[in-house]
Amino acid sequence: MFENIAVEGPVGFLAAVTEQLAKLPSELWRTGNDGFADIAAAVDALAVQLDCTRVGLVQEAESRGVVAESSCASSTDWLLAHSEHLEPAEAARTVDVARLCALPKNQVMAAAISGGTLTVRKAMTALRQLGQVEHALAPGKREEALASLTVMAQTGYDRHVIAVGRTLMALVGADRSLERDETALRSLSSLTLCPLANGMVAISGQLDPESGAVLSAALDPLSAPNPSAPNPGEANGGRDPRPADRRRADALVELCRRATAAGSNAPTTTKAQIVVTIDYERLAGAVRGSGTTLAGQVLSPQTVRKLACDASIIPMVLGSEGQPLDVGRTKRLVTPALLAALWARDKGCTYPGCGRPPQWSDAHHVRHWIDGGTTSLLNLALLCQYHHSWVHQRDLTATVTAHDVTWQT
Repeated sequence: MFENIAVEGPVGFLAAVTEQLAKLPSELWRTGNDGFADIAAAVDALAVQLDCTRVGLVQEAESRGVVAESSCASSTDWLLAHSEHLEPAEAARTVDVARLCALPKNQVMAAAISGGTLTVRKAMTALRQLGQVEHALAPGKREEALASLTVMAQTGYDRHVIAVGRTLMALVGADRSLERDETALRSLSSLTLCPLANGMVAISGQLDPESGAVLSAALDPLSAPNPSAPNPGEANGGRDPRPADRRRADALVELCRRATAAGSNAPTTTKAQIVVTIDYERLAGAVRGSGTTLAGQVLSPQTVRKLACDASIIPMVLGSEGQPLDVGRTKRLVTPALLAALWARDKGCTYPGCGRPPQWSDAHHVRHWIDGGTTSLLNLALLCQYHHSWVHQRDLTATVTAHDVTWQT
């Protein structure tokens, strides 16, 4: 039925697809448990393709004068008039991406869109990041930079695309553009508390990268899932019932309570630690570049040197091949220095498909210490509590290098 798009026309084809998709939820009971992952992947691919189809639709409608001949004042208005579920901001992004991808200089991005492998939102994020650095790029380097941003947009989250953009800013920043950008962003930091009619207090604001790194390092350990967390009237069955935003809110309040209770006395707990990875030459100022926190914030070498004066900062200086140095010990327990190296290399749970951050993960001995396994970087891997149990239950092993961990599942 779906092979007849040329006969049925796009509208008939899409109507048939929509009709069949509407039946999918009621048919899921026929699917075996091992089939749900494939369905989720197929639905995701379809959602991206529909996003990209809108871009192609706008391009064709503009080029053929359909929008100009309509009563709509703009392409965004035209798209909204015929897309009742579309938000104005999303419509505007779609039109912007359609026009930018029509330019010959953005062919790399256009190919990803036409291939249905890139969402409009992440395409716009990548193009905005490119706009911040293209004035400083050497001749012929713009396409290479756009390709790097496009690949990250296809495979990562918005924050990863932004990190690539800020890294590019540092690499081309003979004029110290990243440091100047951090200074400019610092002046935009703000925080607002607004009492609401129901007694709640709304919090809104934004922080510069350095301040954001400090706050993330303080909140992440306190906002990890806690099976014993209270939630009146609800049994948690061993699982933290609080959603992520509730956990972060509780963590912020707990952080403030500890600070208030401490008063002018020294804190009873250690300060939140921020691990920043940076090449030695960049830290020394010999080459341009940047440092990166475990949460993905990109910081200038100047900021890293400033932060390194604080005992709560662990500068993870990388070797010549970009690997954290092994700080192995003969004893069983993982030292703080080794844990920092482990966080820097793994950046979170290493089990395939898991995205839990390092603050929620344990250091696992690939070859158990009781079997002669050493407590060193090449015998350790980060695993969240769930996958730590999973690996032990199934006696799984992994191949560990200075740069990554590959599980044999």
